Amino acid sequence: MWGVHMWPPVKVLFDVLDCARRRLPEQKRTAYLPLLADEAKHQEYLAEMLPMLRVSDAIPAEHEVTGLGAGNRTVDWVLGAAGTRRILFDVKRRFADFYSQMTDAVLTSGAPPAHDVQLLFRSVEPKFLAADPDNRLQGAWIVTDIKQDETELRTGFDALDPAKVHFAILGDAQSDMYILTRRPEDIPHLLSVFGASQSNRFVFDRRTCRPQTQPSKSEAVRITCDKFGVTSGFSDLKNCLVTY
Repeated sequence: MWGVHMWPPVKVLFDVLDCARRRLPEQKRTAYLPLLADEAKHQEYLAEMLPMLRVSDAIPAEHEVTGLGAGNRTVDWVLGAAGTRRILFDVKRRFADFYSQMTDAVLTSGAPPAHDVQLLFRSVEPKFLAADPDNRLQGAWIVTDIKQDETELRTGFDALDPAKVHFAILGDAQSDMYILTRRPEDIPHLLSVFGASQSNRFVFDRRTCRPQTQPSKSEAVRITCDKFGVTSGFSDLKNCLVTY
């Protein structure tokens, strides 16, 4: 079957496999690959490697690290050598807001994305202990297919414990990302480590994302979103999806 954008994700998969080969010791790589091949878990475990695609091999990295988080929880990635300023982060692949946006009622209503931003940050804060960001930065890399209202996103981030969560990144396989931090001076450091540039591709302003006249059902079916091959009931919805 010929579908929308079939081939670009294959390159991402090869990049992820190469990253796993370089970054994971044999035992962890052996455990990771079947999870990546599992259809039900593929997107989740694919996302787990995306932050590492452009991190220099000169930067030490450990995967699924114990002893640095709260209780017996593991942290997905720890960057940097012991005794240096390290970066600890979890990777989250979020689907709920995309699924809710793709219902027939929303597709034909002309409504901008409406979702609970707190769902993006669910389970992030409990992973970490309080830490001095001058000694180690802690946060999350979040992959989501729906753009987030910038003001709501900031409000959700600010509600997290600032001693435990110092940054949040919206990113994917591309070389740009959107960063939220407690301190502006941490942004250049994170961009440098992840080999990325700051981007507004992942956010929108709800005040300027306005629905057009509601189309008929047949018109809605004809409008295909670039990435997913799903239908949209108004043209502004395309502007509210993260495009690739």
